[in-house]
Amino acid sequence: MAKVKGPLMSMEASGSYGSTLVFGRRLGSNVVRQLVKPSNPQTAGQMLARNRVRVFGALQKFVSGTMLKLAGKTSTDKELIAAVTPSGQRWNSYMQQVGIGSGGISYTAARAAFALLTELEKAAWETAAGALTPVILAVAQKDAGGTDASAVPAGEVFFIHVYTLSLMGITATPTGTPPTYA
Repeated sequence: MAKVKGPLMSMEASGSYGSTLVFGRRLGSNVVRQLVKPSNPQTAGQMLARNRVRVFGALQKFVSGTMLKLAGKTSTDKELIAAVTPSGQRWNSYMQQVGIGSGGISYTAARAAFALLTELEKAAWETAAGALTPVILAVAQKDAGGTDASAVPAGEVFFIHVYTLSLMGITATPTGTPPTYA
């Protein structure tokens, strides 16, 4: 962003000019930038990416708000994730990076592993997600064009969380039996 002195032959300018430039103040300085018209692509690929981020937003809310600890661990998930996060990176961005993976590979693998569980095992994960504090809820999803799609069930969201923890080396790969938190 360019800094300007005396824009448009004045000491201060704000707003757009000729549908190409925008003048304003940023951090106490006069600035000028190109006018960008925002777009909201709702292609299938874009909505898939947004859906993945929605799931991890819900998981980060859980991790930030819980004081529960995995059985056999002396720290909360947030503390455990922060301990393995590379320096210079925040725990929540690292969690999302690992859990989604390049091109969504980790996220897709977690969902595929959950799909292989029996209905009884899926029900156990659903019950376990509801017993946590705060409760992990189902996460709304969108299809191409922004239409509503089937939500990711709470049990599957919890499974994705534990799968992500396993990718970080914090816990074992999840099975049909959900872990216990206390």
